[in-house]
Amino acid sequence: MTAAARHSASKVGPGRPPKEHQFKPGKSGNPNGAKRKPRSILLDFKPLFERALNKKVPITNDARKIFLTKFEIGMEQLANQFAKGDRHARREVFDLADRLGVDLLTEQKKTFENALASNHEAILQAYVNRQYDKVVQRDAEMAPPELLDDDADDRKGS
Repeated sequence: MTAAARHSASKVGPGRPPKEHQFKPGKSGNPNGAKRKPRSILLDFKPLFERALNKKVPITNDARKIFLTKFEIGMEQLANQFAKGDRHARREVFDLADRLGVDLLTEQKKTFENALASNHEAILQAYVNRQYDKVVQRDAEMAPPELLDDDADDRKGS
């Protein structure tokens, strides 16, 4: 080894400790360092949760037994609460629909349009009746003679 190489290898200073104080290969520089983090319970919880939601439960519906998953039953209950007007269920339904990309108004638009189509004739007939009453003059009832203005005849003759 040349003198220049030996000189640069034994150089001591900031970030260059002497050889005897350098970490030995394969040994940690901080043997009593930070403790390991405990394993997350989420890894154990996820399969348990999925298994519980996918478990099939017998339901009696119209005197017959059907099997639904607990998830399906929960979604039915959420929909029923939404239909009853529960504000919390409404928030959950809209949030789920947004996350899943479900268009809640598609079916309702069709129902609304069909309802309008069946009512068009009734609506138009009511409109025509109202307009007819405005245009056609009804036979005016004559006021009692004591309320008639006798001076009106005098003005016409003048």
